[in-house]
Amino acid sequence: MDKVKQKIRMLIAAAYIISILLIILGNNLEGYLSLAVFVFSAIPTFVAILLTTIGLLAKYHPVLLSKMFNKFVQRGELPEVKHPEKQSDDWNKWLSEQSINGWKVTIPENHKTPWTDEVTPDNVLPEYPRPQLARERWMNLNGLWQFNVLPKEKSINDLFPGQILVPYPVESYLSGVGRPIYGGERIWYRRTFTIPKDWNGERIILNFGAVDWQAKVLVNGQFQVEHTGGYTPFSADITDAISYTSENEIVVIVYDPTDSNEREDEARQKGKQTLCPNDISYTASSGIWQTVWLEPASACRINSVIANANVEGGYAVIQAKTNVKLPGIKTRITSINDGRIFTGDVNTPITVTVENKQLWTPENPFLYSIKVELLEDDKVIDSVNSYFALREVGKQRINGDVVLTLNGEPVFHHGPLDQGFWPDGLYTHSSDKALSFDIEQIKSMGFNISRKHIKVECARWYYHADRLGLMVWQDMPSAGSFTSGSYSMWLDYIQHLAPFGVKHVAVRDNDYKGWKRTENSKAQYYKELEEMMDNLSAFPSVVCWIPFNENWGQFDAIAATDFVKNKDATRLINNVSGEQDQGVGDIFDCHIYMQDLWLPKDPSNYRANVIGEYGGKTWKVQEEAWIDGKIFSYGETSSIEDFREQYKTLMMNEVKPLINKGLAATVYTQITDVESEINGLITYNRKVVKVIPHVMKETHDELNRAFEKRLGQ
Repeated sequence: MDKVKQKIRMLIAAAYIISILLIILGNNLEGYLSLAVFVFSAIPTFVAILLTTIGLLAKYHPVLLSKMFNKFVQRGELPEVKHPEKQSDDWNKWLSEQSINGWKVTIPENHKTPWTDEVTPDNVLPEYPRPQLARERWMNLNGLWQFNVLPKEKSINDLFPGQILVPYPVESYLSGVGRPIYGGERIWYRRTFTIPKDWNGERIILNFGAVDWQAKVLVNGQFQVEHTGGYTPFSADITDAISYTSENEIVVIVYDPTDSNEREDEARQKGKQTLCPNDISYTASSGIWQTVWLEPASACRINSVIANANVEGGYAVIQAKTNVKLPGIKTRITSINDGRIFTGDVNTPITVTVENKQLWTPENPFLYSIKVELLEDDKVIDSVNSYFALREVGKQRINGDVVLTLNGEPVFHHGPLDQGFWPDGLYTHSSDKALSFDIEQIKSMGFNISRKHIKVECARWYYHADRLGLMVWQDMPSAGSFTSGSYSMWLDYIQHLAPFGVKHVAVRDNDYKGWKRTENSKAQYYKELEEMMDNLSAFPSVVCWIPFNENWGQFDAIAATDFVKNKDATRLINNVSGEQDQGVGDIFDCHIYMQDLWLPKDPSNYRANVIGEYGGKTWKVQEEAWIDGKIFSYGETSSIEDFREQYKTLMMNEVKPLINKGLAATVYTQITDVESEINGLITYNRKVVKVIPHVMKETHDELNRAFEKRLGQ
């Protein structure tokens, strides 16, 4: 941005100089020629005065300028694909052609990952999807389902002429469909199943990892559950609707408008998804996008296992929560590592001590395996396998600056932004190996964190982060967009570009109308936030919650931070990553692009100073790129060697000096390219690692040494 501001100032100066020269020239001419020169001089004069006015407004009245700019951006017509009643007019033709040609996947070679070709209808994410709460018996329902796409008003349907590979989003290649879903449409899924004989008499639980956005589930024509929110799991006890001896039918009806009618509809959490992919917004992921499975269980069963560690004492307090509370039920926890047994009342915390204490760190991500059982008298009525770690996170002030700690020791948090998109499956990975690949690459480069950016991953991603030793900063998926947001979202951008400097303005995040935050939208946000935290609290790798990113759909961050802290006081909270900080939480976070880095300083000196996004340099590997045309960049490089050298120079010349001044953490943009945003350290298809991992690690080791030296270690 520094270079951009400099160019704006140069343009203003040039416009004034040209105006003056033309006026002087006009004074020395006569007649029509003089008049023509004077008229022509009005153009640079107008440009100069306009840019000067904008620059002065940006410095002294940035809120007014933000409101004016927001109205300008939203003045245009809503794109046709975002009209709320928009429907494709050729679904019948497409489905007819698929019924003739059969289900198939066609993917351009450069959109394939190294694992794409492993996916077949009989081999779709076969791993148990919930490692932190694993039951031995289960039935994977991934594979080919029947489907149809109908007008959203239609409430009855018995025709399912198409086939789709679940759990891949409708828009993805791997689904076998690869078409958008519009605001006037609903997706109808159907498949059948038969209950195994040895499950007879048990409760049957139907589980969904995630469905985007609003899902209604029927079994044998009977309503079972409805769930709104595209990023969290949900389940239903379908026992009373099924037959143990004959075939059963599941129907799932999904409505996912993405950003359809975004200027009128209330805000909904959608992350980076859009119906108009460009720059930093990407193709939507509609429908079922995580594993679907069945499992037998008892009427009283374990729903979650949460462990809170005491590092100094060498124990964890573990609570197994059940779906219902019944008298006389006990919990038994068996340590797989040493065979020790701990018992207590159900739904109450149980202290589990360990021998030969090993703390979880990125260098030694030790996990304690446990079996958790429910006992009725001496009979085991439910059993799950789980694990926990001895790990504590926090912050402390050392030598006048706040640092982040792991197990009581200061740690410089350094890692990439990770958006979790795939060219073949969009939100959904092709293989468990693909999930671990990303984390292994991050680790091999010498990073110790990943900021999971406005997306919630499947449980197995966090499991791999647990076992491989990667700390995770977890974003809450955001709402809003550039063309349908509050004026406040432009404030930081305007201040960054202000050619005459800025008077920074702290804006209270209460523009509910601008963000379309109705009371229902606010309640839905908190419902999804709580579900995300409930889902991820079992994973020791998750060390930081981020309720809002860059003011996108942001409202009442102080209240959201209080909500998060009251629900989970064991992790760090970054109230807003970038822009409209509200002065609360554990972290003061600024995003810095296209300008020299500077040290964010928390005015209260109570929070850790963090650069939550920066970098974003571009090197396009042409043969592996998502598109041939326009790309988005925060700064170009001339070659892959220049790309690598610019990264090292940024670390050594800008990040390292800021560490010496009190910087506590950084998040570099980003680990992979995503569609037209070509600023990753790895290509979108994961076929080319643009950097040399061991060289990156050496660079990052130097940053860690600078951090340790600053602390006197």
